[in-house]
Amino acid sequence: MDYLRPTPLGVPLQIRGRVREIKGRKIVVAATLSANGEICARGEVVAVQVPDRLL
Repeated sequence: MDYLRPTPLGVPLQIRGRVREIKGRKIVVAATLSANGEICARGEVVAVQVPDRLL
């Protein structure tokens, strides 16, 4: 997560995400958080699917 600027209170926030990569069981998703048309934070998550036999 990169915090780019303070996020104002009391205004609508917009979160946008997009899949950057799908490779086997791994998915990489990038997201941004915007307020008043300006990006306040951005980040990336790497998710890995766990096989049912390990749950």
